[in-house]
Amino acid sequence: MEKRKGLLAVSIVMVSLFLQTQFLFGKELSKIFLEEVLSVGSMDDDALFQWVGVVTDLKNYIYVTDAMDYSLKKFDTKGNLLKKTGRKGQGPGEFLAPRLLDSSDQLLYVTDQYIPGIHVFDRDLEFRHRIPLIRLVGDLKVISDKQIAVVTLAYGQIGKIFFYDDKGKVIREFDYSTKKSSLLMDSISFDIDFHGNIYLAYNFQDKIEKFDAEGRKLWSQELLRIGRVKRKKISSIVVPFKIVYKDVVLDTSGKLFVLGGNLSKNPSRDVYVLSQKGEHLTTFTLPETSHCIYIDSQDYLYSRANDGVTLKKYRMKAVNK
Repeated sequence: MEKRKGLLAVSIVMVSLFLQTQFLFGKELSKIFLEEVLSVGSMDDDALFQWVGVVTDLKNYIYVTDAMDYSLKKFDTKGNLLKKTGRKGQGPGEFLAPRLLDSSDQLLYVTDQYIPGIHVFDRDLEFRHRIPLIRLVGDLKVISDKQIAVVTLAYGQIGKIFFYDDKGKVIREFDYSTKKSSLLMDSISFDIDFHGNIYLAYNFQDKIEKFDAEGRKLWSQELLRIGRVKRKKISSIVVPFKIVYKDVVLDTSGKLFVLGGNLSKNPSRDVYVLSQKGEHLTTFTLPETSHCIYIDSQDYLYSRANDGVTLKKYRMKAVNK
């Protein structure tokens, strides 16, 4: 009897937490306020020089790529530097410009802006191996230790997301565009949920889309209503020069957070929040400009400050209508 009462109490708590989450992040969401809970790096120390990628693990350790320090760094929950690895070079565990960062349960995956392929490290920042790729990586999402989704920088081709195994072999391909586009116009940032649904935001188009795991488009959204992005000619090449959307990430309740770029009301600060159905729920503004956003397993949001010298962590407080 006591055991049943205990299970009932646990069930009530779990239902309460579920309902609270649905209330805080439900369809009637009107505003999100940010409360700073952690600041890593400052102008007075050398913890960070110019951070680029960030990810956390289940123990809330923070991992950061530092472009100017050619390194991968690990911080504790209070922002203390525990360890760093890497140096300038092109050998195993070396970088010319460390950039994107993601993780599985056991491993960390790091890209280099100038070198094709993915460096793989363990949680202690020990270099394990390198996944060879023939093209530079535009964005990546680690699905498991055995599968990584990657957008490569290939011009004049149909936009694709490649799914690689841990050896760099293509498992499958997903075409998110149906025809070849001009230079950079199919560049995207993307995320994938637990059901395999793919969410992407175009960097140089006013377009945010969701596809199911089978590749069927579920919806497409234009938030800014700006039409065609202006382009300019550099030497003999015509390229877009205004970034529409910089980054996209999901929170634990399935809401989609999209960081706006140059064409937002507050450039590189406005974050648009969309529902699973593509409904625009609200927009909030970061205190400082950022090149990316990240949301951890506890729904804390991370963004940039001091031109990359500082990493900020925020608690998101939601207000409903």
